[in-house]
Amino acid sequence: MSSTPTQPPGWYYAQGDPPGTQRYWDGQAWQGGPQPVPGGAADPGVNAAAGLADAGARVGARVIDCVIWLIIQLVVGIPFLGGSIDAVVSGDTSSISYASVALSGVLGALAVGAYEAFMVGSRGATFGKMALNLRVVNEDGSAPTLATGVRRIALYVALTIIGPLAGNDGLAQLLDILVFLIALAGLAMLFVDDKKQTPWDKIGKTLVVRD
Repeated sequence: MSSTPTQPPGWYYAQGDPPGTQRYWDGQAWQGGPQPVPGGAADPGVNAAAGLADAGARVGARVIDCVIWLIIQLVVGIPFLGGSIDAVVSGDTSSISYASVALSGVLGALAVGAYEAFMVGSRGATFGKMALNLRVVNEDGSAPTLATGVRRIALYVALTIIGPLAGNDGLAQLLDILVFLIALAGLAMLFVDDKKQTPWDKIGKTLVVRD
């Protein structure tokens, strides 16, 4: 069974062990025999001890996904903007429908959340992560489920839609700033956290590994 010395201590699937089992890695060597994974079977094709994804790959994957996010938001949101786009182009901001702008933003955020949750739950990776050979796994090394994907993206979606749903532009701007600060914190955590977990990984209880 192979292992990585820099892998933090924890329970992981060990290559060569029976599917649905895990062992304890003390940071230097495997301890004890294989134990059943509580609450679900580990995917024998996924070994969290094989190596965490480095910060550069994580950032690159997120950049690709942000482009995909933008495309999703435009495709979903533009049809609801209607005359608001014409109003902006003409400079007549008094005729902008802020309700349609809010609806466009909410639907766009929900669509992004659906994309992230579905891809993580069904493929174990978004298109950005797939492009850079990265994969999301649970902390115990098992394959993520749709519920895992929902947990990872739920905070972003909630912070993005609360303001518009409440009809409060000031609150929406404040929450947008909070999302930005969380993103910066996540970037920093890729370099300082021993498991390279961003806030989204902490919430989802996931790791991102090299596929």
